Amino acid sequence: MTTNILDRWRAPHALATRFLIIVLIGVVAPLGLVGIWLTTTAERSGRELLRSQLERAADALAADITARSDVREGELRLLANNSAAAAILANVASTADSLYLRQLATALAGSMTSVVLLDRDQHVRWSSDPMWDVVTRDSLQSLQAPLEDLFVERPVAVNGQRIGALAARVRLASVLSIDSVNALAPDAVLTIRDARGVIWSTAVTRPSENDPSGSNDWEVASRTAPIGSLRFELAAPVAPFVQPFERATRRGLGILLLVVLVAVAMTAFLTVRLTRSLQALSTAATAVAGGDLDRTVLVEGHDEVGALALAFNAMTESLRRTLAELSHQRSLAAVGAFAASLSHEVRNGLTAIRIDLQNAKRQLPAEHAGTILIARTLESVRRLDNMVTSALRVARSGHVTRTPERLDAILVGSVEHVRGVFDERNVILERPPCDTEIMIEADVGALEQMFVNVLLNAAQALPPGGAARIEVIATIDTATVHIADNGAGMDGGVLAALGQPFQSTKPYGTGLGLSLATRIAVEHGGSLRVASTPGAGTTVSISLPRL
Repeated sequence: MTTNILDRWRAPHALATRFLIIVLIGVVAPLGLVGIWLTTTAERSGRELLRSQLERAADALAADITARSDVREGELRLLANNSAAAAILANVASTADSLYLRQLATALAGSMTSVVLLDRDQHVRWSSDPMWDVVTRDSLQSLQAPLEDLFVERPVAVNGQRIGALAARVRLASVLSIDSVNALAPDAVLTIRDARGVIWSTAVTRPSENDPSGSNDWEVASRTAPIGSLRFELAAPVAPFVQPFERATRRGLGILLLVVLVAVAMTAFLTVRLTRSLQALSTAATAVAGGDLDRTVLVEGHDEVGALALAFNAMTESLRRTLAELSHQRSLAAVGAFAASLSHEVRNGLTAIRIDLQNAKRQLPAEHAGTILIARTLESVRRLDNMVTSALRVARSGHVTRTPERLDAILVGSVEHVRGVFDERNVILERPPCDTEIMIEADVGALEQMFVNVLLNAAQALPPGGAARIEVIATIDTATVHIADNGAGMDGGVLAALGQPFQSTKPYGTGLGLSLATRIAVEHGGSLRVASTPGAGTTVSISLPRL
């Protein structure tokens, strides 16, 4: 009695120790590694965040500058490509030409401070600013103040021949929106450069001057603009972005420490759950022994008890699967026996019909109209006999004898078998022309039986006036036959039961047709898939390998 009490007292403590070890190894150690990782990656995370913000801001600013630059380019083309400018450069200008250009330049003064026309020798021929009238191209650089203006030069041509150039000072404010500058990343410094160097900046000193030690304390994103060799840089200090990550890391380490304490405190609770799991396993095992194979247990750990729960669930699943397979095999055996018996009776009837038709054919003259009908019926009987024989062979052994055949010929034969059913039900069967070059290895009788089964299902699913369509889509390796109808369709539950023997949605259906059709497709190295939408119809797709 004393020994039993001691054993019951020691067991929970042993399990508690085991749980404590699991918590220390499985929770505390990974959390510690996460804490170390957070500490070492704080700066990198801050830099990545800052870089992404600068790149987005630079992209937005570049898009705005590009859009405004396109407008300025249009204005420059307006000034350069007109008859007045050409006349001035050709020394045939009138006072009206000069006045027109001056009025045009005045209208564009909001975006350009001054405009000049230079001949091919780089001499000024006309200027919107009188102080430029006596200078040459070589002296223009000294007249580009203020520094924020962009110096832009564009050719002037007549009939494709360059006769001079248009030089202009474009206001920086006309290509750079103040609103865009205000919408930059927080604490960012914008610097604008052209061929002369820095022409404008939001800071008195640039990032490189703020960092004389050469340390990597700034992130920079740069872009180019399509006007005036313009280039801008967005720079921001890293520290304001790294510091929040460092603070978050310190908070995270504190939270990790709290989690460790909670995890250790949960050990006692896990011990109680462990004993409850053992009780659940005992109850479930008793239920399974009584025949309840749907019983499972909740897996609550990765120790021996958890492994036992997994093994128990796997055992019940295996038992359910084994019983289901046995039931399916019995159904298949019944299908085989039924198919063999049915095929035997059908073939006997076909033999009698064929003999009677052959006797009738011999008694009629060759030119008699009934002879053609009898010959057509005999051909149908022959095909039907081949279909039954091939289907029986597949149902019994899964073996088919394949020879090179044309897919379109097989489809034609299958359609002929079901044409009367479609006509009788007053539904339409559409069969667009099929590529006669598609060759497959096939047991003709078995494939015709497969297509006939699918087509009959489509006909029976259609309301009067409905339609089914056969479409063949070929690739290099496969040919896929889609048989689609616009009937009522099926929901997911009905689709899941398709292909099961003796499972059918039709009042007198056996469920054997689609099951046999699937098996025939597989034996030909292909596949059969069914897709259906309630209220929209059903599509059966049969894929077969091409030769």
